[in-house]
Amino acid sequence: MRKKLLTLLLAFSLLLSMCPAALAAEGGVRETDFFTDQIHADVNYSDMEYKHIDSEPILAEMDEIRELLANSANEKAVEESFNKFAEQFLEIVTMYTLVNIKTYQDVTDEEAAAEMEYANELYMTVVDALILLIQDILESPCDSFLRAQLTEEDIAYYTEYEAMTEEELARSNKETALENEYLSAAYLTYTAEYEGEEWDDASLELALAAGEMDQETYTTISRQIAKNANAALGDIYLRMVELRKEIAADAGYDNYADYAYAEVYQRDYTQQEIRSFHQAVKENIVPLYDALLTLYYTEYDNPVYVQDYTGDIALDMIEPYIGQLSSELTEAFTYMREHGLYDSGFSDTKGDAGFTTLLDSYGAPFYFNSPSGDLYDFSTAVHEFGHYNNFYWQPSGWNDSSKSIDIAEVHSQGLELLFTNFYEDIFGSEEDAQAVQDYLLLNLCSALITGCLYDELQQYVYATDGVTLDQINQEYCRLCKEYGQIDADDERTEMYGWYYVPHTFTSPCYYISYAVSAAGAFSFWLEAQDDYFAGVDNYLKFTALDATYGFQESFAEVGVESPISASYVNDLADALWETLDLETRLAELEEMMAGPVDLLGSEWFAPAVTALYSAGAIEPDTDGYIYPYNPAIWNDAIELVAQLTENRPDVEDGSAVITRAEFARLLAQELELEDSDASPFSDTSDGFVAALAELGVISGYADGTFRPDQPILRAEMWSVVYRLLMSMVDQLMGGMAA
Repeated sequence: MRKKLLTLLLAFSLLLSMCPAALAAEGGVRETDFFTDQIHADVNYSDMEYKHIDSEPILAEMDEIRELLANSANEKAVEESFNKFAEQFLEIVTMYTLVNIKTYQDVTDEEAAAEMEYANELYMTVVDALILLIQDILESPCDSFLRAQLTEEDIAYYTEYEAMTEEELARSNKETALENEYLSAAYLTYTAEYEGEEWDDASLELALAAGEMDQETYTTISRQIAKNANAALGDIYLRMVELRKEIAADAGYDNYADYAYAEVYQRDYTQQEIRSFHQAVKENIVPLYDALLTLYYTEYDNPVYVQDYTGDIALDMIEPYIGQLSSELTEAFTYMREHGLYDSGFSDTKGDAGFTTLLDSYGAPFYFNSPSGDLYDFSTAVHEFGHYNNFYWQPSGWNDSSKSIDIAEVHSQGLELLFTNFYEDIFGSEEDAQAVQDYLLLNLCSALITGCLYDELQQYVYATDGVTLDQINQEYCRLCKEYGQIDADDERTEMYGWYYVPHTFTSPCYYISYAVSAAGAFSFWLEAQDDYFAGVDNYLKFTALDATYGFQESFAEVGVESPISASYVNDLADALWETLDLETRLAELEEMMAGPVDLLGSEWFAPAVTALYSAGAIEPDTDGYIYPYNPAIWNDAIELVAQLTENRPDVEDGSAVITRAEFARLLAQELELEDSDASPFSDTSDGFVAALAELGVISGYADGTFRPDQPILRAEMWSVVYRLLMSMVDQLMGGMAA
């Protein structure tokens, strides 16, 4: 817990984005009473205007207050002047937040970026002066009104506070400038040169989709682009690291991560204590994630993943169910929508982030998201509303307490998990609901894994003197292997993708919050499996706790073991395996993926397999299984095409996975089909893909894409060939009839 004034001195309050029980009557609102009412301005976001505030009159007003302190008879006047100034302070904080939102809404807005730097300097100047004024009041005969508002902890802090030096202010301003430099640099397009031609990610994707480039060349160039972006953004990051080490040293810390854990995020555990949590996640959550990934892989082509959820779409989807959870959630949700306090639509100049923040002067939270164009936008809407609801009920006075980031993330992840109860209604079928739940749980397990991975990486960075970019890239690769993100025997010794995470630059040492909070959020979901509303109410009770409770203490208050303990993580993994019935589902999937030919039943690929197997074009493996859901390799494709053309083309690596576009080109070329310029797909103009589509033997997805660089499953490959053969038969029979 940290008082608002003290929290803002270090970091602004930016939060970077089964078994159903009987519910309240459909469309009704479930009355709850967990939260304390707060004041919220009846002002729309569109009417909130940024105001450039001059510090000189404010500092002069402070001096006028000081002139009154010598005489106790002036206490009432001092109190009135101080209260007026406290409102001015909240206005300064609010102006910073408004311009900060604006920089995310348009990262190319140089005027907003410059104004944000000014607003940061203004805040740092004024808050320093305010604390010194508080110190003077507490030491004067006019102190009783102020002491009545403060705790003993507050009083000790203010009386011991030392004024900010010019060096400290300069470092704060420099940090803000570096963050703005990063936001601008992250928006740029990075390129790589290959055989005299310049490539970026977009042109590279188009070339692969059009069949103008093989997968090996694509991978080579893609990694070089990542390396070049890593070099540019890494340079900014290294400067940030050195600056932050100076900030920590000035605050009396030998290590910036120690400083961030204790001072910025107010954690009730140290970076040394969290290392056993890291290890428990490696041992217990990584296997769980792999199991969920296997299930997700069989569902990846479900249209529910690629529908449009941007802007109001996701909010419209979740609104009917908010009231079934809580009348208090409904109040917060209604306030957000009626006053336009959100921005979740698409813009090509938005900063790549999702967050919720608080406009203090208005008592108004604001939700921002830069959409990704898929199911993630739905998850983000629920996630950020969890933050929004907490902010809505959070006091916003100048010295009110604010909760730790770790606790705040439980609010968002816990709500996501509890919302799975409504998935079948929201998405329309049990199959789609299962797919979306698998997706959510996969993402939360990923949060546990990546939260630990990036925490370990940053612990390494801030503990290594003179750390270099090469060292960071090498450590990142090593950690990716330990956390199962790539194979342990992968030949790479360095990787570059860590720069994709904005928090690494703008909120250092933040990412562990996603991991510990996800672990804790699961406790409410597991409780809800036995008694849904018991889980909901425990979640609401947790959310409504005041900010005097630490992270582990908050869970103890609702009867849950500390989520950072290794034993909790182990028990959590066991409970999820059992609750999700993963052993059974994986066994059923394995049997289906193996699929003895005589047991295919009604599987969608059964007609194709039966026909091709009968014709001798498919042969089972030595164990009698055909593994239809395995990704096809080039040798599979060559053998199948050879059955049609009696020609066996050469291939460089027969064990490599073959993509959908590569198989289409191979098949069309071997059949000597003419390419077509009438592609029906939005993501490829490949002439051979278009030719096969015209024949009706290949199809795309519900969103109009073909996904050319996605691996083709063996069953998909067999189905294409089967449809081709049936097309030939139809033509032959048609000719005979004529």
